Formats: sequence, structure tokens, C-alpha cells
Amino acid sequence: MDWVLFFIFLGTDLLIVLLCWYSYGKSGEYKEGMVHGVHIPWTCLSRPDVQGICQKAKKTWKLFQWINLVVSLLISLLCLYDFTVFIIVWSVWLLLYIAGDYYLILAPHRKMYRLKMENGWLHEKSKKIVRIDTVVSAASDKLALRWQWHLPALILACGGAYLLRLADTEHAVTSEEAFPFWIMYASSLGISVLFLILHVGILRHPNKVYSDQTEINLAANRLTKRSWSVSLLSASWLNVISFLYLAVCYFRHGPSMPGMNYAVYFMLIISAAVFFLLPLGRSVKKRREVLAANPSPLFIDDDEYWKNGWYSNPNDPHILVQDRFNSINLSFNFAHTGVKVFVGALCALTAAIILWTVSLVSGFENAQVVFTREDGVYSFEAAGYGCEFTRDDILSVTLTDKMPDDKFTRTNGGSGKDYQIGYFRGKETGKCMMFLTGDYTDILKIELKDMTVFASCPEGKTVESWYQELENES
Repeated sequence: MDWVLFFIFLGTDLLIVLLCWYSYGKSGEYKEGMVHGVHIPWTCLSRPDVQGICQKAKKTWKLFQWINLVVSLLISLLCLYDFTVFIIVWSVWLLLYIAGDYYLILAPHRKMYRLKMENGWLHEKSKKIVRIDTVVSAASDKLALRWQWHLPALILACGGAYLLRLADTEHAVTSEEAFPFWIMYASSLGISVLFLILHVGILRHPNKVYSDQTEINLAANRLTKRSWSVSLLSASWLNVISFLYLAVCYFRHGPSMPGMNYAVYFMLIISAAVFFLLPLGRSVKKRREVLAANPSPLFIDDDEYWKNGWYSNPNDPHILVQDRFNSINLSFNFAHTGVKVFVGALCALTAAIILWTVSLVSGFENAQVVFTREDGVYSFEAAGYGCEFTRDDILSVTLTDKMPDDKFTRTNGGSGKDYQIGYFRGKETGKCMMFLTGDYTDILKIELKDMTVFASCPEGKTVESWYQELENES
């Protein structure tokens, strides 16, 4: 399982770095009248100050991406040592990498904008012109695939919930064991619904006028909208298929499904990301070819709305606009209060999840097993996981120096070099809970009517006292 996680995270890291490298690494090229997202006259491209900004940004970007490729490989190796340490280090690296990308994108943009303002490279007339191509506007509904193709995928996703319910009944799965799978279901359904909403938004988004020639405007807008609709549909369907595969495996094996099933699931998720990006990447290249043949390009100098590196135009009613630095991306219009609230809430939620993950992981690392008895009810608790049972529930109590020779699968909990806490399933043992810390030299095994409990702690005398108390009562 450790090697499976290693290859999953390694593939994910490589995909993240390479996609960011490719997607934003060409903003220094002169296209659609812009360099680093700023409109400047093409006659100024050879100026030393312009070239200096572009060359420094290109060199720094390349070095940053190479460093993160190597760092992501080294961090992925931590999976083989301690997954808890890995997930903390990986989360910190991902945040720093995203922050670094944003800085390296925005810094040259702001420098170029300041240079433009200092030299007065303004197009005052183009700032006030609103260009409309009525032929393109009339053909808007025919430029992309219909959003209704998302509906069958959503219906299939709902069928996945039925499979989960059947599996919970078939394998007598507890709510704690089933919780991670229902979270994955909710995530899958939420992603497909989000793609549907984005699809509708893309269809309603106004077409852009690039030229005085209607044919060029039609071709460019068709490439943009058709590629977005194909990408969203492909990713939505593959996302649902990925979860359905996991649901079928869950129905067959229950929570203790083989690790290879998870590997296939994550590979399908990665393929959904690839199929989402491929049509968009191809459309960018083709759109550039179309616009390169444009004999009468029309540019609107709206740089003042992008001067900070993000779009803020109170006169634009649209929430989403085409991103200035990556034409296959969308950007929020931060002039709207609702957008600020949404992004702020999203950032707060992300921060809360990260803090919760760190606290959860640190809770496992410093967990202490607590055994109590109150009013005839025994309980074990560690790192937020616990179980309760009475004397009548106990079938047998044994003290051993090693775990059974069985293959255990964690269904909900944490595993590390020095701890195993939470819900597990053994191929022979069946459903069980583990409260193991330390070196596991003294292990208390309690067979209950519905599951088996394993408990230990670094203090051997404490484990012996647990055994004596339970043995006298059973």
C-alpha cells in the first residue's frame, strides 16, 4: 500500500508541476498584443527594459519549476517512511508551490504595467470601444456542446449512492467505516454539479470580438467554447465512472478492498484531469493559429482592470472572465462583493481543513491510549477514536507479544511507524479496532461479539493491568 501511495502522489505532483510550468510559462511571449498580460506596442518589444523583465521572469520561472520537480520527488519518498510526516510536509510544499507560482506570475506583470504607465503606452480610444459581432452573437448556441449531456452522468452518480448503501448492508459496515466512502461520493457528485454549472456559464458568456472579419471571430469563439464544453463533459463523465468503479469494488469487497482498487481509482481521477486539460490545450494552439492569420486585429486596452494581477471591473456584470495569463483558465471579477465573500470563505475553508488535518495528524503522533470502566461499561479511546463494551460482550481476553499473522486494511483511522489507531479489517480476523502505540511488545486482544479489539501502550505494566481487570470480569 505504501508503494501504491508513493506512485499516486508522485504522479499527482509531476502532473501539477508540469501543467503549471506549461500553462503559465509562456506569458512572456507576445500574443494578442500583450506581454505578461500587459498591452504594449509591438515596436517596443526590443527595448532593453522590456527584454530585461521578460528574460529574468523566464529564467526564474524555469529554475523554480525544476527545483519543485526534484523536491516533489523527494517528498513523495516520505510515503515509504511515515505517511503522517509525509502528509504534513506535502501540504506545506503544495501551499508554498502555489504561492510561489502566483508570485512569479504577478511580479513581472506588475513591473510591465508600471513600465507601460511610465512610458505612456496607452490606447485611450480602445478603452472606450465596445465591439459587437451580431453574426457571432446569433450563433452563440451552436458554438458548444449542450449542457444537458451532464444529466445522465449525474443520474449514474446517484446510482453509485445506491451501491454504497447495498454494500454497507451486505458487509455490515459501521458508519465510521463507511464515512470516507460517502465523503468520496459527495466529492464526486459535487464536482460533476460544479462542471455542469461551469458549462452553463460558458454557454452564457459573451463572445469576444477579435477582428473585423466575422469568420475569424466565429472560429476563435467556437474553439474556445467547444473546447470548454468538451473538457467539462469529458471530466464529468470520467469523474463519475471513477466513483462507480470504486463503488463496485466497495460492493464486492467492503471497506477492506485491495489497495490496487484504490490505485486504479486514483489513476481514473488523474485521467479525468488529463481529459479536462487536453481539449483546452489544443484549442489554445489552434486559436493562436487563427488569430495569427488575422489581418485586422482588434485589441481592447483594459489593463487598468488587471493592474494588480487580478480582474476588478465594476462596470462588467460578469462574475467569470477569461484569465489574462492563461487563456484556457477563468478568473473572477473581484469588483463584485459576492466574489470577495465567496473567495474569502473558500480561503477560510481551505485554511480550516489544513489546520484540522495538521491537528488530526499531530493527534495520532502524540496519542495516548486511555482505558476506563464506568458503571459496568469498558471503553478504549485514542486520538478521537473509541469503542465501548460490557462484560456480556466479551468472548475472550488474551495477552500476546505480537499481532496475528493476518493482512489488515485500515478503513478509518491513522497508521504510522509507532501507532495503529482506528477501524481496521483483517482477512481472517474480520472487523476490528486498534489502539496500538509504542513498539507493540505487549498487546491486549479482546474478542467481542461483533468485532475484535487490539490495545497496547509503551508501558507494559499498564497493559498487564488492563488484562488482569478484564480477565477477572470475563
